[in-house]
Amino acid sequence: MELFIGNPTQQTHIFTYRRFGQKVSEPSRVAIPAGAQISIPDLDADDIRDIIDQHRAFGFCTLKEAQHNPAYRGLIYSEDCAVKFHDLANGVQDNHEKLKKEGAKTRKKAAETIAGRTMATTKGKRNKTQSLEVSLSADGDHDAAPSSFSQETYAAAGD
Repeated sequence: MELFIGNPTQQTHIFTYRRFGQKVSEPSRVAIPAGAQISIPDLDADDIRDIIDQHRAFGFCTLKEAQHNPAYRGLIYSEDCAVKFHDLANGVQDNHEKLKKEGAKTRKKAAETIAGRTMATTKGKRNKTQSLEVSLSADGDHDAAPSSFSQETYAAAGD
């Protein structure tokens, strides 16, 4: 039997695992480039189960499970058949979209927290501010394409 491990992320992943009888201090390690997959050949069903169980705590799952998880961004596996290139490419794109959405939520929450704390610390000090806008801009974006959040403004209302 063979275990295929796909990397639908945008970074290389070092996949570390142990087979039965392998020393804890000497695990196997394989680099999986972004959007690629590896195979671990010559496994029996127990070896496959052990490797899957070693990584399940970190979100290791099948492609189908990953597609149904709105926040999933990790490695996927398939037993005895390779993950289709199309599925890996879609996974990379899907993960990119999930990260963009998560980044926007994080920036908005940070801006609202900054605005709220600023209003709270100036409250009662001759300040009648009822709302505050926080602008975020991306400077020094070295990617070929400009950042999708090169200018965002968030507002927070006071009590």
